[in-house]
This record gives sequence, C-alpha cells and structure tokens, in this order.
Amino acid sequence: MTNLSELKNIGPVSAIKLNDLGIHTFLDLLFYLPFRYLDFSKTLNISDYIFNEPATYSGTIISFNNIFTKSPKNIQRATIKDNTGTLNLIWFNQPYLSKNIVVGEILNVAGSVTIFQNKITIVTPQIGNKTGRIIPLYHQSATLNSAWIEKTISLNLQTLLQNYSEVLPTNILQKYNLFDIKKALIQIHQPDSQSQLLLSQNRLNLHQSLSLLAQSELQKQNILNKKPAYILTKIPKTNFLPYKLSISQQKAWSEIQKDLLSNNPTHRLLSGDVGSGKTIIALLATHLTSANKHISLIVAPTQILANQHYTFFKKILPKIPIFLLNNKNKLPKLPNNAIIISTHAAFYQDSKFFKKIALLIIDEQHKFGVLQRNFLNKLKNPPHTVSLTATPIPRTLALSVYGHLDISYLSHLPHWQPVKTFIVPEPKISDCYKWLKNQIKTTAEQAFIVCPFIEDSESLSTVKSATAEFTKLKPLFPKLKLELIHGKIPISDRQKIFDDFKVNKINVLVTTPIIEVGIDFPNATVIIIQSANRFGLASLHQLRGRVGRGVSPGYCYLFTDNPNSPRLKYLTTHYEGQQLAEFDLKLRGPGELFSTLQHGHFYFDEKSIILAKSIIQDLSKAKYNLQKLIINHSSLTSIN
Repeated sequence: MTNLSELKNIGPVSAIKLNDLGIHTFLDLLFYLPFRYLDFSKTLNISDYIFNEPATYSGTIISFNNIFTKSPKNIQRATIKDNTGTLNLIWFNQPYLSKNIVVGEILNVAGSVTIFQNKITIVTPQIGNKTGRIIPLYHQSATLNSAWIEKTISLNLQTLLQNYSEVLPTNILQKYNLFDIKKALIQIHQPDSQSQLLLSQNRLNLHQSLSLLAQSELQKQNILNKKPAYILTKIPKTNFLPYKLSISQQKAWSEIQKDLLSNNPTHRLLSGDVGSGKTIIALLATHLTSANKHISLIVAPTQILANQHYTFFKKILPKIPIFLLNNKNKLPKLPNNAIIISTHAAFYQDSKFFKKIALLIIDEQHKFGVLQRNFLNKLKNPPHTVSLTATPIPRTLALSVYGHLDISYLSHLPHWQPVKTFIVPEPKISDCYKWLKNQIKTTAEQAFIVCPFIEDSESLSTVKSATAEFTKLKPLFPKLKLELIHGKIPISDRQKIFDDFKVNKINVLVTTPIIEVGIDFPNATVIIIQSANRFGLASLHQLRGRVGRGVSPGYCYLFTDNPNSPRLKYLTTHYEGQQLAEFDLKLRGPGELFSTLQHGHFYFDEKSIILAKSIIQDLSKAKYNLQKLIINHSSLTSIN
C-alpha cells in the first residue's frame, strides 16, 4: 500500500488536495509537521481563569441561544456554570451546535478567556475531543483545514510509522539520551505533555541537523577526489557592465573568479540580501566561462524568474548566444560559448547534456531537493558550481551547515534605501487603502497586495485570499487597473500579466506569495501584505524586497489582527536579512521551527548543530554510512 488514497479518510479528491500541499507519499504525510500548538491540557475552575491563556473549563450549560440576523452571519451564545462562577461562550455561523449543546448537561470547553461586550467570554471555544489536551495546528489550504489534517494523520499514524525506522544506532541513542525517532514522531502529532513535546521537537530538530551535516560531510569527501569538467584560464574584460560594482560585489567576484580559474571544482555559496546584486555576479561568471569557449547553465526556481534572467542576460550580453530551456522546448545544437537559462527542467536532460556544462549556477539553492544534489554528486567531473541565496544564514552556523562550501557575502548596493515598513491594525486598513489610491494617482507608481491563500478558507475566516480580496478591491479602485495572479493561473497567462505590469498597464497586482523570489519591477513602490502574521520573517523580508528597487522609496504595510507581534515589530525597525535571521534564531521555540522546514527555509538551531557534529564524529569513527542520515522525503528538504 503506497497510494495516499488507500489510507483512511483519504479519497482520490483528498489525495489531490494533499498533493497541492506538497504531500505525495506516506513519508511526506508523516513529516507534515505542526507549525504550532494550542495547549488546552490545563483544566481550571471558572473563577481561576487567566486572561488570554488557553485552558479547558467544565460546567453545566445554563443557557444556549441561536441568534439569526438579517446579515448572512448568525451567532450562537451559551453560558456554563461551575461551583465557582459562570462563563460566557460565543460562536459565529455554527447553528448546528444546537444539536450538541443541551441545557442542563455538562460541557467541556477550551479556549482563551477575554472580555467581549463587557463580559468574561471565550470567543469560538473548542468543544468535544479538542478539550483537555494539546492540539497540533498544521498549515492548511483553502480546501483542507488543520482539523482534517490532524484527524487524517491520527487515523493513519501507525501505518505511516511502518514505513520509517530509526537511523541512529542504539548506542548513540543511549549515549546522548535521545528519543527514538518513532516515539518522537508520535509525540509531535499526538503530544501527551509539554515536556514530552519539547523532547520530541528537539529530536526532530536534531534529525534535520544530522541530515544537513551528513550531506555537507559527504559532499566535502566527494569534492576532494574530483577534478572540474573543464579548466578555465582566460580572464575577459568587464567594461560592458552597466554600472560600477560595489565593494562587496568586487570582493565576491574576485573570490569566484579565483575559484573558476583554479584546478579544483568550484563549490561556492553567494549569500546576498534582497537587492544586493547577486544576478550581476552570476552574469560575470557566465561571461568568463563563455570567453573560455565553454557552456554555462543557470537554474532558476520558477519559470517567471528564468524568463526574467533570460531578458536581462540578452540585454547585457548581446553578442553571446543565450538559450531559454523549459519543459516545452528542446535546445538546438549548442555553440561552445552558450549560456543556458532553465528551471528544474535542466535536471531531466540526458547525462550527455551535463557533460557539456563547465559552470552551473543555482539560483535560490535551498529550493533544490536532495535528488538534484545527489545527481551532481554522482558526476565524475562536475561543473564549477556557484549557488545563490537570499535566505539569510546566521553566520554563527553557516560554516557548520555549509562546511563543504566557500561562502561569499554581499551587502546592500550603495544607492540602496530601506523599505519603510508599517504595521496596520484592522481599524486602519480603510485609511491605508485611501492613501494607496492617492499615492498611485499622484506618482503613477505601482503596488502589490499579497494574500496567503488563493481561495477563501471556511476554517480561517480571518485570513485573506487573493480571489476574494481582488473582488472586494475592484469597486474601491474604479479608476485603477487591477489584476489577479496566483500559481493556478497557466504560466503563459502569468507571464503576460507580469509583462503588462512591467510596462505599467496594471496599477495594482493582487497576488499570492508567488512574487516572493527574484521578481524585479522598479516602478513598484508599495506592497501590502494581508494577514502578515501568517508569514515567516524570511518570507516577509523577501516580499518587502519586491518594492523600492528603483529610484523612488518603497513602502511595506503589514495588515494584521495581531499588531503587537514581536516579529512584525522587529521587521518595522530592522532591514538587514542577517539581523532578521539572528533574531529569528533567538525568538523561535522548537514549537515553531517546523513551519520553516516545510516552506523551504532551514531552521538553524545552534544547540542541535553542535550535538549533530559530535554524533557524526562518533559515527565516522565507527565507519557508519552517513548516507543513511540524509532525509530523502520532500517535507524536510524542498519547497512544498
């Protein structure tokens, strides 16, 4: 049994919806981990409530009313009583509760007590099996909510665990007092207590760290025994550049140029903040390779970004043959100085294709999975490889995680100015839209409005969707041209929308986070991020970097129902990706780390990295096969 649809609670339609979340296999589902938890395990008397702290309460139902209004919304009110006091409960649009809540019976409810209409109240409390325990919360889609995902994993957990086994020897588990991986996974999905959950989260974090360090160690061993596919010797002039390189660009280019001219394969990571000028360094590397009569390949994470690179390279290097490779076209016979720009499609070419490549540049390297990396490792004479990333890496951990790579850092360009960032609470949203309308009218500049979802989610009524927001905003901006874009729109139509936006035929682009990586529109100066608390710091920083890339200053507005969020507040006063990465490292508890693991950004935990290094040293001495430690399922290694 390997198909998802053969599991309990999953039919063919549900399996497709799981695929949209990046869940294709049993292991993907097993490692689809909660991003946080609601702890309702504490049971309190009503009079012992603590404001805004989750807990479970039990009492006799003394009243229940279904209130229907003229609007589509209806309200359910109830009151429970124990021997210490009374507690008010309120739900919205859940009239079916009248079948489950009967006056005179005992009701267990879970939630956080607050003041609502001057009364001590729990708004939308949980009832039934949601009370008295720790509830895992999973990233959900518009069609699959967290409760369904929790139920489905719970029903199938033992079956899923049959397909996974502990990778560490018993003596290592005993020496370091570690949870067995299966026990840890059970506690992650069905926690018994906070202490058990914390131990399990630490074990899963170690699991990730071991995989990263094992990859690094194996790649280091692999590199030492290889020669590059081609030797490059000629240094061409760079007087064709449209501007003078910054000091950090000059340093990075000097380091990469030295690598390319050596007799060893280049393995370098170019880490640069949003807008630091990584692409021009990549262009210089391909230009040097072409001058040596050899072929370069640039691999981008999306077709849109590949198209953008293609246009830019053709403009700056008009005399060099440049080709765009995608799933639909085939390459002609290549001149020996060609530059190829592609997506993951390049990795599906035959083996002869890669034997022609002297330089491989991978844009946003964290978005490429283990299979692609293993493919490169198997090449007897690999191409020089330069990886680009805008995902900030805490310097304290970079050498541990990327020990097999040389690392160059880019700082901001000299003319860079930070994007002014503001938190906008719900009462101020209409004022912000009025400002946006006037800003576009007076400056002819453009804006993005980013929503987490494509469609509305019944289970997350407060989280904005792009389609609903687009419909709502059109009448608010009658004289402006608005357009909607998201990942389900065909790639050719998306490209047309981006092209129209580029030439200012569109004033406001309502979008999902598909614009996060690399998209460059110099005339876009405003970005509004709906439900900003739903995004991680790295994603917010990337999205913010889509505006203010031209001569005019950029503005970022974070719409949220939680204006006191420490993460959002920090983002409004800090603009360096490195600072944000270090802050994220300090701020996150283990309960939040899995959110970033499942969205393509590794969580760097210093303690687990140090522990993993010690374990790998022990395993290496014992001649243990480190390949067993590498995680090969998509949930923890690539974008979902």
